[in-house]
Amino acid sequence: MRFARFAACFSLVLFCLADPLDAQSDKLTVMGRLTRVMAIGAESTGWAIELNPVLTVEGRQVSSIEVKSSKPKKLEALENKVVKATGKLSNAAGIETGERAVLIISSIKAMKEK
Repeated sequence: MRFARFAACFSLVLFCLADPLDAQSDKLTVMGRLTRVMAIGAESTGWAIELNPVLTVEGRQVSSIEVKSSKPKKLEALENKVVKATGKLSNAAGIETGERAVLIISSIKAMKEK
């Protein structure tokens, strides 16, 4: 009985901590050209969006941001096109590339070029 009560309380605490991570405010929308990228030792997601305009992420101005998607075929179809992508900002770390921001894409679509 004691263990069951502890497990229930622990689960409730974990649920309360995880809930803010799914908040709508964590979503980020960016626009730019979707391109392939490479890094030494495969320290890359393989894709990036060249931003237009430049964006401030975690206190640094960036002209491109790496993106990751669960649908790589969709990214291949949109290669070198201007896209609008929405997703959750995450961090990735590598030995050569260091810590960098990565956008985990939830939706992406092609936009008309100006």
